[in-house]
Amino acid sequence: MSAATVSGPVAKHTKGTPATRGAAIVTPSTADVATELAAASLILTRTGGCGPQRGPAPALPRVATRTVGVAGPTPRPTCVALNSEAYAAAEASEVGATVTLAGPTQDVVRTQTWNAVGRLAGSDPAQAQEVILLSAHIDHVGTGRGQAAPGADTIYNGADDDASGSIAVLELAEAFVKGARPKRTIVFGWFGSEEAGGTGSRYFADKAVVPLDKIVANLQFEMIGRPDAKVPPHTLWLTGYERSTLGPELAKRGARLVQDPHPDQSFFTRSDNIQFARRGVIAHTVSSFGLHKDYHQASDEIGTIDFAHMTDSIRSMVAPIRWLASSSFKPDWLPGQKPQ
Repeated sequence: MSAATVSGPVAKHTKGTPATRGAAIVTPSTADVATELAAASLILTRTGGCGPQRGPAPALPRVATRTVGVAGPTPRPTCVALNSEAYAAAEASEVGATVTLAGPTQDVVRTQTWNAVGRLAGSDPAQAQEVILLSAHIDHVGTGRGQAAPGADTIYNGADDDASGSIAVLELAEAFVKGARPKRTIVFGWFGSEEAGGTGSRYFADKAVVPLDKIVANLQFEMIGRPDAKVPPHTLWLTGYERSTLGPELAKRGARLVQDPHPDQSFFTRSDNIQFARRGVIAHTVSSFGLHKDYHQASDEIGTIDFAHMTDSIRSMVAPIRWLASSSFKPDWLPGQKPQ
């Protein structure tokens, strides 16, 4: 691993226009491009412990908002991802002000990722083309960095993030297969490379594995293995609860589901649901992440999972989702709440 520094004057940038030779593109770490390694030549350390990456940059990242000049010639733009606090400071910088950013880099190893998809066909010919998508992600952040604690290892197993959500989708699939078949089709998706910018879910959406206009709603299950002290016991919360009519309708029908108590964390844009929401699908993430210290750490192990919480909270979702999959209800975005 090596260090890299970019420095130069802040300039406004218009999305979609060519970048100046030797420019650095500054984006928030929550933006899709921050982990699209094929679209960046340099990414500084991301929020949450995910490793920095480096790779080729054939084109300007589409979500770039500012450029920073880099000393010396470079063949293509450099992408720098900042956490929310640092990005806010960059945004507040006046045009022409000199900004210097430094951080580690790491070479990319190109590899493949996979999605796993299951389908329970709807029973009503008039509604079977409509789809409820239940999803989770099956990846984590690999092996760790640094010295392991005595008796521990540096394998990041991701018991909460997101084995817990993956198990929830499996259990829901079993429940719906055993019961009366719903009128609408239910698709169960386990996406790869969520931690690398939602690569698996973005592929699923871009390739129209399920036509997006047929997806009535998407619920992504993410980090439900431990309770959040900010909400009642055995309760889940929904990112973007206030954005659509979906959450309140599920809650009315028994789902232990409340509004996200961490709006400052921008969780609505930080999981696979955003790949669908930005394409117009009503899509939210179900979670109970209480900002525990094991997030993106090797200590996210099975011993930290609260199975009673998982069991009760997910059981509360079965009947409401079954209702959604057999009703004519279609959730809507509330005025001004559809993501761009």
